[in-house]
Amino acid sequence: MGWNEWPLILFTVISQTAVGAFWWCCLALIGADLSSEQRQRLERNMLLLWVMMGAAFALSSFHMGSPFRAMNSMLRFGQANLSNEVVFGGAFAGLGVVYWLLCLRNASSAGVRRFVLLLSLLCSAAFLWNTISFYLMPTVPTWYTPLTPAAFILTAIMGGSALACVLFGLSGISEPWLLRNGPAVLTCIAVVAAVVVTILQATSLAGIQSDIHRATALSPDYGILMAARFALFFVALALWLSQLPRAGALSTAVCTSSIVLIMLGEMIGRGVFYALHMTVGLV
Repeated sequence: MGWNEWPLILFTVISQTAVGAFWWCCLALIGADLSSEQRQRLERNMLLLWVMMGAAFALSSFHMGSPFRAMNSMLRFGQANLSNEVVFGGAFAGLGVVYWLLCLRNASSAGVRRFVLLLSLLCSAAFLWNTISFYLMPTVPTWYTPLTPAAFILTAIMGGSALACVLFGLSGISEPWLLRNGPAVLTCIAVVAAVVVTILQATSLAGIQSDIHRATALSPDYGILMAARFALFFVALALWLSQLPRAGALSTAVCTSSIVLIMLGEMIGRGVFYALHMTVGLV
């Protein structure tokens, strides 16, 4: 497992979880008929997303040897996916904080706040896409596959849905059905998709090798780690789904436990992803 990549493991899992939760919040704020009190609570509780993004970027800076080198990563914006990722991620978080402050102080018009929200939504999509694109390197055959974007998007869906459930619970949102039960249903579908992705990945690794490396030898505990990963997912879903038949908002404690378990599972999966790094040729 790629333990030496912990800054990137934490960065990608935390930031993608925040992105997925933000998408659910946008759906609630734009597409749902929330009461003014529910809307205000949700807008204020979204501070958690921006704290998570700040923590994710702070952690990622340690991967560069020195946090003071972080600014250099933005110098090739428009030319390098890494620079695009940092700029769009920073714009996403920055616009999100602006939106949160406007809502907190009830400043500007509703139209201006919605424009800032939509602009942040676009930046979140650009951020996730450039994060994915950075890892699609032709020289890394274990990453240069459609399974990489699938895995990253599934992290945003599973982690983001669970985190959105926490935010909705804290905001007292129990209707409509889509906001109360939709995140759990989507996560169930995403877990099934993650099982398929894992099976396809395990199958494809057998056919990937270079002059000095075999992909299957890079993570000898692949099966055990993935079994532990999905065990965490299934426990999280069992806790989460047990709440759905009950009336009212879902239990915040149960949803919080679910998001912790799902994120731990995704960290295991991301650790395996980094452990599978290899290049063509003799490197």
